[in-house]
Amino acid sequence: MVKKKSFKILSLWIILIFINITMSFAKSEITVIFDKENIQIGEDMGLKINIANVDIASFTLEIYFNETNLAYISGPENSNYSNGRILYIWVSETGENKSNIDIGTFLFKGKEDGVSNIVVTGEFYNSEGKQIQLENGKKEIRIGVNNGQNQAEQIAESNLSDNTNLSILRINEEGISPDFNSDIKEYYFIADKNINKLEVTAIPENPNAVVTITGNDNFIIGKNTIDIKVESEDKTKIDIYRIFVTRAENIEMANANLETLAIRQATLNPEFDNNVTYYKAEIENDINKIDILAIPQKENATVKIAKNDEMQIGLNKIEITVTAEDGITDKKYVLEVYRRNEEEEIKAQEEQKLEAEKLSAILEENQNNNGQSAVEEDNNQDKIKSKDEKINNNIRVEIWIIAGVIVVIGIGFYFIMWRRK
Repeated sequence: MVKKKSFKILSLWIILIFINITMSFAKSEITVIFDKENIQIGEDMGLKINIANVDIASFTLEIYFNETNLAYISGPENSNYSNGRILYIWVSETGENKSNIDIGTFLFKGKEDGVSNIVVTGEFYNSEGKQIQLENGKKEIRIGVNNGQNQAEQIAESNLSDNTNLSILRINEEGISPDFNSDIKEYYFIADKNINKLEVTAIPENPNAVVTITGNDNFIIGKNTIDIKVESEDKTKIDIYRIFVTRAENIEMANANLETLAIRQATLNPEFDNNVTYYKAEIENDINKIDILAIPQKENATVKIAKNDEMQIGLNKIEITVTAEDGITDKKYVLEVYRRNEEEEIKAQEEQKLEAEKLSAILEENQNNNGQSAVEEDNNQDKIKSKDEKINNNIRVEIWIIAGVIVVIGIGFYFIMWRRK
């Protein structure tokens, strides 16, 4: 009897150990599920998310997608959309852990032919408040694909073998500058002294490109550099995006923003914003030097301008480097200034002349219309004046008639009284 009992206990332990081993090998993951793999322009697509094989009590999800190809329509409660990112918050009603969670549906609509990557990331916590790390969920949806031939063409077009652009670059803190653009390779972030690492989400335009992130943890006080290396699918090309992170004892002294940026000889495009670091401008052919006004937000910050006095025909790149009061933090603003050649200058002047003639014609037409309006106004005033005079004359005649009647009545009354006496 004792042997049988011992055997049962041993068997139970073996089963429990087996279950634990099986659960430990089960992959904790975020799964992205589409109700359609291919959609047409204008067609709706539903997205659901499953989080499995992990004990969590709360989380915040971030869902990124390509706004060029997809339009976001709606999502479940506790979801919010802004600038290509959907934010979703979930908390266990009982406060206890759950191991299998379904979220949905997020509704999208096809906008333009192409392939859009959907990336799901977030922060996950168990009932004890401990953060749980999960792999990002990724999936792609094809828009405008009708058949196998079109699908092959779509894949060939969107997944170029030498494409090293990122479609998404995010960090888990607010304040990165400038806003992400696949053509901009340098970014800046000022970190509080309590921050010693950043979570970086970097998704390539070509899903087959390889992304390697280094330098995003173990920050020192001072300047740190995060490198996001993107290697093309065919291994022939590498691009590096950089985030310059200053871990500052005093954030105010690490301010390297400009307050003002302007060129005397040209107009900046886009209009200046201290969060925008790349600008374009066009100057006339006879200008070989430009005057730049660059004033930092902090009085004790310094500004250095390079290559603004050697304007060559064609494209010129001018760098404006602002160094903060701490002497460590710096930020680079770039101006791409195009100097026209003689042929382009002649064409530009002709276009300016045509524009001036058009403007002159419009002004002249407005003046003529105003003159005609003035004449009509005068005529109307004369008519009104004549009408007023006619009315006044009629009133005068009526007054005289009434006065005459009153006088006659008065005289008649006087004679009647006289005869009675």
